[in-house]
Amino acid sequence: MTRRMDIEVTSTRQDGSFTWRQAGAKAPRGTGATGLLPDGSKVGDVLRAEIEIDMDGPVVLSIAPVTKRERNVTLLAVTGSGADFKPVTEISTNKRSKPPRDKSARGKGGRGDRRERSGAAGDGAPRGPRREFTPPPPALPKRPRATRLRPGNVHRTAVLEALKPEERVLAEKALEGGIGAVRQAVKAQNERLKKDGKPEINANALVDLVVEMLPRLRVAEWRDSVDAVEKIIDTVDLRDLRAIVAKSNDPTLLKDASLNEKREALRVALDRRQTAEMQNWIDDLRAAVDVGRIVAALKIAAQPPKAGTPPPDDLRPRLVALTLEQLSPLATGERWVIVLEALAFAPIHNEVVPSALPAKVTPELTATVQRLAPAIPRIAALFGVAVDPKARMPRPLRAEWRDKKGKKGDKPAKSGKPGKAPAADAAAKPASAPAADAAPADVAAPAVDAAPAGASANADN
Repeated sequence: MTRRMDIEVTSTRQDGSFTWRQAGAKAPRGTGATGLLPDGSKVGDVLRAEIEIDMDGPVVLSIAPVTKRERNVTLLAVTGSGADFKPVTEISTNKRSKPPRDKSARGKGGRGDRRERSGAAGDGAPRGPRREFTPPPPALPKRPRATRLRPGNVHRTAVLEALKPEERVLAEKALEGGIGAVRQAVKAQNERLKKDGKPEINANALVDLVVEMLPRLRVAEWRDSVDAVEKIIDTVDLRDLRAIVAKSNDPTLLKDASLNEKREALRVALDRRQTAEMQNWIDDLRAAVDVGRIVAALKIAAQPPKAGTPPPDDLRPRLVALTLEQLSPLATGERWVIVLEALAFAPIHNEVVPSALPAKVTPELTATVQRLAPAIPRIAALFGVAVDPKARMPRPLRAEWRDKKGKKGDKPAKSGKPGKAPAADAAAKPASAPAADAAPADVAAPAVDAAPAGASANADN
């Protein structure tokens, strides 16, 4: 979801990033690249930003200065009546000059002595002790959020501009979904041509043309990603860096010898970043365990830089012991819910078994145990919840960032099965483009005669 928002620059960092928050509010807030700021920007400036909200939080796409509208207002001059001004003097009454109260009236339904009235409400019982102040939990070291990759399109645009107009339509569709998207587009167009009684298009000739252009398109797409990641190689998200390195092993890219140097440099950078992130992960986990922040420690343990990495051997028993202390019979149901939500996705989820249930089992706690039962079967057995062997593992609940302008009761519409709606849209869009322009159909006709036999078989392989 993308929206515009006035943000305030709160600080700038030496790593080429800055922090921000919504103007006049504490949240939302986040970080962004300093290159997005207009020239002359400083801490405290209020700017107009384009914000995209994803699962990781708000991401700044672009920033522009706030333009103030100049109002053409004509002011009226107050001339007055011309009479001389006569000031008004106010004299306060001295409280001591007031006559004393008649204390005899207190016995006739008056207020009476306050010390005597204290026994009427509580029979003179002393007040109970005040609730002790709970200090806030110790703070943990905060690390800057990784920068998500936003590749450009310089190399792809150069390749597309070198193509013919009819070839560019096929190239753009191939960039969206590969050869399968081209086949679906041609199939949808042939269905409409068949209804109109017009000759159909031979898909094999168009597929052969896409197969010839696809290597250049893949190389250009990878170059755009590399150019973008080189600028933020020290702060880019490891997921994006891994995806680029994995994509470099594509057979199409391996054929291009000019990419070997950048491919090797990205692999070295990935190894360096993974080593540093792994050490930071261990340090953060150890710091959370040392100060007793068990919920934070469980969440950190569940998100290692490399999937499947277990916590260090010296921290694993401490995690189990701290979790059992929180899941005690004296803890409230709300505390159990918070700890179980973090424990279900931690690597020690099968090692923690509480000694007894809490004193009061709330409906919220029961619902949480039923939802997380496949991940914590031993704890679910204490609550009498049977786990279906075929049940899917639950997913962690993500805190949704609410739009202040939206209504709290609004719920997003339920989507269908993943993959079906995008496929339908991808099939509808390419079908309409060739139908509106007759150029692809005219170009495909001579290509059918020139297409070699067995070209469709090679395209499917």
